[in-house]
Amino acid sequence: MSVSDRYIFVPIATAIFFLLAVACAAAADEPVVRFDVPALVAVHELEPTDGHSASSSSQKIIEIVIPVSSEVNSANRNATDEFRFDVCWNRNVYPLVDYAPRTQTVSDIEGLISVEKNTNKNSGIGISLGSSYLESVSGTAKADLSNQTGTKLHYQEVPQHEVLVASGTLQRGTGAFFRFHPSKRNTLEGGRDLIVAYRVPLEWRGGVIKVECRANGHRRIVGSWREPFEESRAFVVPVYLEGDDQARKAAEDFVRSEQGLRQNWQQHKDRSNNSSSGLFGFAPRPPSASRLPPEWVHQLIQSGVDDDLKRYRSRLPDELAKAADRFVIARHDLFEFSR
Repeated sequence: MSVSDRYIFVPIATAIFFLLAVACAAAADEPVVRFDVPALVAVHELEPTDGHSASSSSQKIIEIVIPVSSEVNSANRNATDEFRFDVCWNRNVYPLVDYAPRTQTVSDIEGLISVEKNTNKNSGIGISLGSSYLESVSGTAKADLSNQTGTKLHYQEVPQHEVLVASGTLQRGTGAFFRFHPSKRNTLEGGRDLIVAYRVPLEWRGGVIKVECRANGHRRIVGSWREPFEESRAFVVPVYLEGDDQARKAAEDFVRSEQGLRQNWQQHKDRSNNSSSGLFGFAPRPPSASRLPPEWVHQLIQSGVDDDLKRYRSRLPDELAKAADRFVIARHDLFEFSR
């Protein structure tokens, strides 16, 4: 390669590398999977049966059906290997008595497969050489014809199955997990129902369920380049006893106050970012913005306790503090229906 060619090649290689880096960064920022669950869910009481019965007259069995939806990025339809959903209580845990779907397996082959095996045995082979073989390069060899015996086995067996759904309990039997895998006949994308049944006090009328959604796989970056990924999102879902208007109103207040808190927090972050980019980018950022962890709102909503509000309450702007107070009050009111 001549000197002039090198001067041409280096800028081109640099440009290609820059474009690949931009493409990789853009692909990494775009989520492969988007999850969604309802804002609130009505639950119903199960009639006592042999399989689902309360241990005493002071308890009852409730069933919670949680629809979950997943949308996979069109460029990575075949990149996802597994979905996992964990369902548990946000507070005031109760024992799990049943869950669905249960573990399922699937095979590409329907029915049984036929197997044939042959077994052959050889016996009676013998060879002898003269002791003077090395000296006279002569010898005798004798071999007996072998007796061959064999058997044929014909049988049928179940073909190998792959796991389609795996499910079980979490947190000492107070929650459930559900793992879903794709197959030739089933896709991960779309909607499905997660069903959990709990034994709760007879006075139970409402509460908060937490649903954590995770996706694992190998995403495509550029061409055939792939990298492993894991994406997750957690939701809090207020639940109330079907037909109970007071509990339903408390659940709706929870939803409104949570949305208001998230919107107020986003507005606060936007204002903080704008104020930090003044003349030549040297304008000072407001003190409250620099001292608040970026995930404190998410932690406050997910934790089920008020510690994150108490810790940062004095640092919050007035509007954001009022929004956080409204959410905490709404959550307390809904938790009252769990007793």
